[in-house]
Order: sequence, then C-alpha cells, then structure tokens
Amino acid sequence: MEDQGLEQLDKPGGSRSIIPYIIIALLTIVILILLLVFFLSPESITGFRNTIGLSPDSQQSTGVVGSAGTPENGDASTGTLELSQVDSAGTTDRSDSAEQATSGLPGESGGTGAQGVSPFGAGGDQDLSCSELADNVETFLNTLDSRQYIKDFQLASPSSVYFPELIQKLVNNPPIVSGETDDLFTILQNTAHFFRIIGKKNILLLKGILDRERATFEQTLFDFYRLTKEPECLKTRFNLEIGHDPLYSYAGFFLNTMGGRLYLFRRDSMSRMVVNFYSILIIEQANREGRNKYGIAIKDAIDNLIIEIESSRIKLQMRDFYLDTLYDLKVKYQ
Repeated sequence: MEDQGLEQLDKPGGSRSIIPYIIIALLTIVILILLLVFFLSPESITGFRNTIGLSPDSQQSTGVVGSAGTPENGDASTGTLELSQVDSAGTTDRSDSAEQATSGLPGESGGTGAQGVSPFGAGGDQDLSCSELADNVETFLNTLDSRQYIKDFQLASPSSVYFPELIQKLVNNPPIVSGETDDLFTILQNTAHFFRIIGKKNILLLKGILDRERATFEQTLFDFYRLTKEPECLKTRFNLEIGHDPLYSYAGFFLNTMGGRLYLFRRDSMSRMVVNFYSILIIEQANREGRNKYGIAIKDAIDNLIIEIESSRIKLQMRDFYLDTLYDLKVKYQ
C-alpha cells in the first residue's frame, strides 16, 4: 500500500504540469514582440512594409495618405504611421500634388545636387527680389492686426513695428552657446532665455501666433530667412539689423544646448521641426564660410530631423522641400 501511494505521488500532475510551460512560452512571445516594437527604427519598418508588398500606390488606395504624402487627420481606423519610401540613393518618392505645393521654391528636384550646395543660392526666377520678400512679410504682419487675439493683447504699436522691435531685442541679446554646462546658473539662464529677454506677455503672444497662423507661418518664415541675406533690405523696410553672429548663436542654442533643446521640446511638433530645419541651414552656411567657431556638428541633427519629418503625422506645407534639402545635406555630411 505504501509503495502504491509513493508511485501516485511520483506521477506527473497531468495537465497541471503543462500550464507553467504554456505561461512561460506566452510571456516569451510577448517580450519578443515588445522588443521588436521598441527597437525597430523607421527605416526598418519601411523595409518591412516594402517586403510585404505595401507599396506607395496601395497606401494611397486606402485613403490614409494625403496629397502631401502625410496621414489625413490621424485616421485611427488604420492604426499605422505612414513613412516616406527611401531608396538606396538616399532620395525620397514624392507625389505630384506635393511637388506642386512647393513649386517655385529653391532647392526643388536637382536644385541642390549631391554636394550639399545651399538651396538658397540658386539664380533665376526662383529668387524673389528684396521688395517682394519684404512685401510678403509685411502683409503677414499687417494681417495680424486684424486678428481678435492680437487685438486682445493691446499692442502699443502696429504689428509691422512691434514685432521687428521684438526681434531686434532678441538679436541684441543672444543666448550662451559655448560652456553652458560649466555652471548651473548658465543652464538656468539659457532655459529661461526668452522669458528674461522679452517677458511672459510676448511669449504668450508668439505662442498664439504659432497656434493660429499655421496656414502662413512656414512660408513667412521662409521669406524672412531669405531676407536675412539682404541686410540692407531688412534695415530699410523693418529697421532690423541682423548679423551672422546672432543667427549663428540662436541656431547653436536650439541645436546644441540644453536650454534651447528643452525650449523646443515644450513647443508643438511643427514649430520644433521648422526651427530645427533653419538652425541646420544656418550652421551649414557657417561651415561653408568658415564661421563655425564653436565647432557645432549637424550630422546627427540632419539624420534625426529627417526621421522626425518622415514619421510625423503633422502636415508640413513645405515637407518635400525640407526633405529634399536635408537629404542633400545628409550626402554632404555622411
């Protein structure tokens, strides 16, 4: 009897002995899936989509991709994040409608070349005159005066006067770019740079413009950037004096300092991407002219911004222009 009892104790527990193995197997599968999701980069996701035959044409047929190659209003029914197809030569596929959206802009197909030539140096009808660029910026500023949210701020002067004065104040007080981490006080100064220089009211004012003027913000900033290459024009039309050094300082501030990067991460995605784009162009110009005195590197910034723009659900009006320019710079700095 005792031998029989021992035999019964030694027998496997039937189905109960299998349960731990099933649980371990399920946990292993879950962990593997989480690791794959966490570590897969946008490029590897794109490669996987190509492997399974999800071509750009099939993406457009689902109605997820809009005219500019970006998702339409974050369609939750698909649950996917659309990425631009990148070929082996480092160029991107563009839809016809997206090309039309940026027609006439410097740096279009073939405009910059593989040697990283500045997209803003092209001649011909791609360059607007000083007067035309200034007219575009002035029209934007005059339009602000008709907005109710601008009226609520009760500005002391018209927008065409108020904002150039605000910009000049920032230009005259650039942030610290080198040696920021030498002491805590410098970090705090940079983190609160805009609050110290222009105050809370103006920060709220600028945030309101970024939130409400998305339809014209990108084009206006593009025109203003080109105006910075026409110092006499800026002085005549807007009483602004902006030299190379302040632009270089602010570009380095946003790309290479803790205070600048923290500031951008508190802003919306569109503003962050656009500011980073022009910061890269300013440092690139400093490199070409031998003025990069702090040795600010932009290779990683170029790669990161390409990934952010391609994976973003934000509809940038000049998305293709940004990517074309960035890919040209990527070839130059690889």
